[in-house]
Amino acid sequence: MKKRPICASPSDGSKDKSLKPQDSKCTSGGYLIGRHPECDIVIDDPIVSNRHCLFFTEHKATDTIVVLEDLSSNGTFVNEAIIGRNRRRELEEHDEIAVLDKARFIFRYPKTRQSSAFSQQYTLQQKLGKGHFAEVYLCTEKSTGHRYAVKVFAKHQGQEDKTTTEGLQQEIAVLMGVNHPNVLCLKDTFNEKKAVYLVLELAAEGELFNFIVSKQKLSEDETRKLFVQLFNGIKYLHDRNIVHRDIKPENILMVDKELHVKLADFGLAKIIGEESFTTTLCGTPSYVAPEILADARQRKYTKAVDVWSLGVVLYICLCGFPPFSDELCSKDFPFNLRQQIRSGRFEYPSPYWDSVGDPALDLIDSMLVVDPERRFTIDQCLNHPWMTQTMPGVNDSTGGSWGHCRARRQPPGRHT
Repeated sequence: MKKRPICASPSDGSKDKSLKPQDSKCTSGGYLIGRHPECDIVIDDPIVSNRHCLFFTEHKATDTIVVLEDLSSNGTFVNEAIIGRNRRRELEEHDEIAVLDKARFIFRYPKTRQSSAFSQQYTLQQKLGKGHFAEVYLCTEKSTGHRYAVKVFAKHQGQEDKTTTEGLQQEIAVLMGVNHPNVLCLKDTFNEKKAVYLVLELAAEGELFNFIVSKQKLSEDETRKLFVQLFNGIKYLHDRNIVHRDIKPENILMVDKELHVKLADFGLAKIIGEESFTTTLCGTPSYVAPEILADARQRKYTKAVDVWSLGVVLYICLCGFPPFSDELCSKDFPFNLRQQIRSGRFEYPSPYWDSVGDPALDLIDSMLVVDPERRFTIDQCLNHPWMTQTMPGVNDSTGGSWGHCRARRQPPGRHT
């Protein structure tokens, strides 16, 4: 086995050696092992491929990891398991890498690399998505092999002190104590120098948003099944004085294809900071209650904000589009999105609402009330006739029993 003169590398022999990422001084950014004389480590044996395997660094969340890619015909092994041609594997401390039976290495990260508590317990895998505040990854618990989702909130300069306060730890303890079938379970948290990690149970079927888009709109039966769960999940949180504050279809996750759902992302204001959270909400206010759009001195964060947001989601489920939108602004309707929300101006346009019965519309009207004191509570939502009815009626597309169907409504009294 030979090495390129410009690259420091471990030597071969009967004993295992340590291979560290900083050993490579190659400008290519990778560390190549193979039979070709230009490789960083040259193994002169005909069963070794010209370019047998490649080590390279990759940024993942707030960390830098080392990945091994198998380029060989005959195999590269990590801990006695073959990787497979053109496949990759993230390396962990003390992994044993074997190039057939010709060379073996023990992988070590540099001593200067700070090992995080999260990475000691979990393996970070592919990115699942990205939101305003965090990136979401798939991760695997090393001790059990169970898969979870992890939200990674990168810390910015000056934020570390705020996120290590005793108050935050108390808030996280409250969130970890939440246990309800319709609220996403927070399994573990890691408050580290560069990021906060929230390890969550995995919802296999993705967001309610994508489900609505795929179906265009939901039937009343489907919507009712969803909202029994959502109302109960929010009631559980409200009974414990937890206000979600960011309810939207993207934060309602589908557990399976049978319309079982869980609420996600509750309590984020405590994680990312009150000011940042409110600024982001007010920047995209489609689901935000009118009182949150008020002047900061008059802003009220009560349980009623969740009822408003659920009312917007209920409206969207039944027709496929939101009640408030800048696209509705016109010469005849000169109100932008914020003005529509603050005045409670919305309609039930025909033909989209023609098949939806009055009970559903009445519930929406009771939830989208500008005055939070007059807005329905979660208990009132759960006890509303549209939620409790079981017998189908002629004017409810899937199960209603009330009055004539209204194609369009805009009662002035509802706006305040």
